[in-house]
Amino acid sequence: RASTNPIDMAHASTTSTFTTLHAAAVARRTVRTPSAPVVAHRGASTVAARAFSSSIVDRSSDDEASAAHAPTRRTALASMMALSAAAVLTPAGASHAAYGAAPTSAADDDEEITWSVFYGAAAPPATYGSLGGTTKSAAKYSYDVASNWKEEPTTKVEKGSGGQDSRWVKRGSRGEEKAYLLTLNPAGQDGASFELTEAALQAVAGALSEMQDAIASGRVTSSKSTEDGRTYATYNIDSDRKYTVKIAIDNTGRIFAFVVTAPASQFNKDKKVLDRMVSSFKIYTSVSQFV
Repeated sequence: RASTNPIDMAHASTTSTFTTLHAAAVARRTVRTPSAPVVAHRGASTVAARAFSSSIVDRSSDDEASAAHAPTRRTALASMMALSAAAVLTPAGASHAAYGAAPTSAADDDEEITWSVFYGAAAPPATYGSLGGTTKSAAKYSYDVASNWKEEPTTKVEKGSGGQDSRWVKRGSRGEEKAYLLTLNPAGQDGASFELTEAALQAVAGALSEMQDAIASGRVTSSKSTEDGRTYATYNIDSDRKYTVKIAIDNTGRIFAFVVTAPASQFNKDKKVLDRMVSSFKIYTSVSQFV
């Protein structure tokens, strides 16, 4: 029979409340205790997972339970940071290439080059140092120039003694890849004419000392062609430094020689461009050797 004594009733109520709170605490402890499989799922090694699980089995307070979950948040944050870094460091695809163009092969580089025609005046030696050539109507010769080449001025000696009327250098080659146009008169023979023979090549080599060395140590092959009624001789000099020389004799007997040169490896790499420059070279009629 239940007691109706107020003191007994208060004691019973207190006991019931304590029992309920104790049961809830036990239930909370049971729910919050992580198991080894959960830790293993976080990506730790087997040994680390066991050690971690052992260290948290007896934790029962709310703070301890939160601490058990902290490695998961740190691991997630580290993973996100790693993924972000990987995205930044991943090489850009074609759509992100510089200047909006896809990376190109050596063959594609030629397609990006634009061309212009250079018209030369074959002016007297006193005109050294000038740039820009002349107009088409006043030109004594012309040749195509690639857009990645730049014109350089000739010095007094190069113009006066070497006959250099124009010179171009490929950008970025440090002056190693060059193109010249030389005009030469027969020495001490005003009004005399050159002939399109080996002597013409030797005259050109006399103005370019490096070319003399290449002829002496390399192999020389030659061919002739006729363009617009004029005969041209082309010489290929295969040496450590390669040369291609296209020579013509104008109507006044003056030599016009277009020369391209580069170290053998660079010459072979840019052969398509160099061949176009050489093949485009042509001369025009002059009034005299001096005009």
